[in-house]
Amino acid sequence: MENFKFLVESAPEIPHEQQKEKEALVTPEMIKVAENALRDFVALKESERVKFLKDKKTNPATLNLLQAAIKSIGCESQEIRLSKRIKKDLPELTKESVIIDLGGESGLVGDLYDELPEINSRLLALYDASPDVFRADGPMSERREDLENRLNKMDEVLRDATGFKITSVYGTDLKVPLRMAKERKWFKDSGAIDTPGRWDNLPGGEIYTCPDEEKVSGVLVLPVLDSEISGEQGVDKFVRVKIYSGKIILIQGGESAQKLRQILEESAKEEHEEGSGNPWNVYTIAEIAFGANSKARSVVRDENQPYNFAGTPTVEAEKRLGTMHLAFGDAKHGEEEAEGFREAVSHFDFVIPRNGLTVEMFTNEGDFERGKNGRKIIDDGNWSFF
Repeated sequence: MENFKFLVESAPEIPHEQQKEKEALVTPEMIKVAENALRDFVALKESERVKFLKDKKTNPATLNLLQAAIKSIGCESQEIRLSKRIKKDLPELTKESVIIDLGGESGLVGDLYDELPEINSRLLALYDASPDVFRADGPMSERREDLENRLNKMDEVLRDATGFKITSVYGTDLKVPLRMAKERKWFKDSGAIDTPGRWDNLPGGEIYTCPDEEKVSGVLVLPVLDSEISGEQGVDKFVRVKIYSGKIILIQGGESAQKLRQILEESAKEEHEEGSGNPWNVYTIAEIAFGANSKARSVVRDENQPYNFAGTPTVEAEKRLGTMHLAFGDAKHGEEEAEGFREAVSHFDFVIPRNGLTVEMFTNEGDFERGKNGRKIIDDGNWSFF
């Protein structure tokens, strides 16, 4: 692991207290939104068995809200507290049921995802969603039919892409080539989990694939981090990430950059010891995606609050119609045609806000290399897919 130290800019670790997010007030309207979403996306039916996975990070307000919605549908539920002791028993405990994962310790649940077809269960991952995603005008109120129609139109545009030039007012300047044609396709993710063996997270609404993990290069400037790394709304200084041949090779910035460096180094160490044995997988590009949910919040942070005020969870922010995100780490998304080559112990998504974002799409490899004849599907924040 010593080889990784020279790749990141050293900085003293700065202690930081993250402000706790206030629990949302659960209202009858929010319960109704949750009920409709469970019927629409999860196809939850009366008398189905529901198993909640929870741990010390589970938000009790989210749990109570979902329990009320499930009771309204006519289902019984059971809570399972995650621990290393019961990890091996999870497949048997969740057999032939609808599983709702509200646990933050995903390492205790990861193997269960692969067991879903065998145990005839389906799983909804909500460990990173705050209760207010169920607000009346929130992302869970988006209709599945509307999302699927929008994603189909986006797929018609993106299926011919050979690469993207991505720039932003923050300083992002990236070239993202694709491995398309017969190798990879775009996956339209509405969030539907209506058949045994499937899993997904909600809110839904993105279309994604894995780009060419050997050729993505440039600079990615982050005004926010993945909320699994930090629940803060923003960063103390913009985080500048240098990418070469598909891998993160340099991270610069302030306290937030140090936080990103530390979590990636910890993940790389775990990958070296318990994963594939190749710590570079943690630093490798794994996904490019565009949001399609018109109800998801467009603003990740409140400019009237300090940067370390609790912000919009990535699972919602990344789905916003008109924005996009890139991910690094695990490229095994569960959809073979959209997957990359590498597995990793971590997968972190970084949202590029729509404000000041330009994405130029190329449909010819020669044009992509020359930077000519591209189509701006997002032009200085103006969304123009169709």
